[in-house]
Amino acid sequence: MSPGRPGEPPLHPECLACMAGRPVVVGLSGGRDSVALLLLLREAGASLLACHVHHGIRGAQADADAAFCEQLCRRLGVPLRCVYIDAPALAREQHLSLETAARLARRRAFADAACSAGTKLVALAHHEDDRAETALFNLARGAAGPRAMAPVHRAEGLIWLRPLLNCSREQITRMLQQRGCSWCEDATNAIPDVSRNIIRHEVIPALDKALGRRTAPIIARSAAVQQSTAEALEEALSLLPLTDPQGRLFLPGLETRSRAFVLAALHYYLRTCGVPDTSLATAERVADILPATSPNSRCPLPGGYLALRRQKRLIVLPPGAN
Repeated sequence: MSPGRPGEPPLHPECLACMAGRPVVVGLSGGRDSVALLLLLREAGASLLACHVHHGIRGAQADADAAFCEQLCRRLGVPLRCVYIDAPALAREQHLSLETAARLARRRAFADAACSAGTKLVALAHHEDDRAETALFNLARGAAGPRAMAPVHRAEGLIWLRPLLNCSREQITRMLQQRGCSWCEDATNAIPDVSRNIIRHEVIPALDKALGRRTAPIIARSAAVQQSTAEALEEALSLLPLTDPQGRLFLPGLETRSRAFVLAALHYYLRTCGVPDTSLATAERVADILPATSPNSRCPLPGGYLALRRQKRLIVLPPGAN
């Protein structure tokens, strides 16, 4: 595959290697970043299926975004799959924040699109600034430290690609402006009343001013190191006999381990069970029910899951099964 035009945002080489000769689903919101990703992947020679998710919020603006994506894909000759969901209803049903419910539904939509296209590759338009913002967000909420987005991530039977991860928001904007390309602006991204927007519009600019430099690339690199360390830890944990033949966490194997090891093992186990938004605080709450002397043998988890201690095992029940 072609790496792109000189001087334009570079596509991540690891992603290009994964995509060579294979169809790719592209998450297309109509926003600046996803429009740039679609253009760059098309020019690199990738076989594409775009997938746009209408979340059932933002009313006429969301309708306009979907129409924009249809027109763009028609002009580029890229097949498009539009998926309509009711994110507010999903958030209520699953006891999740609207942002989390929308993200999970979006990932399911992309997974379904990949299945229909006969591929396991899904490309997302996250870039360097997103990587830094996510690292700060995770650090602040205790979600296993300042972990970074990875350019290639295998989960849920799919390979999630982020080809723009080495590109800045400024580079992407400049490329589209030089080409005279339009995109959709989500007005909610400019409102500083959501955690990620506050990080984007207030926290990172304050860090830039305090240190006299752009801090997003530095934060992104530091988070990438943390991500690499976390992946190595998860690989090591996957090789240990932590579970019984039924896939339940075997508690006697943790009794002589340090608190740090138990929390790492719990975090890894909860993630493998599909529990969304697993944080260090979640792992700590579950750790408190593990001793046989604990007055509690169950712990509610994000997404309606339930952790249950039973006969020296930890069982994670999915929503509706408890």
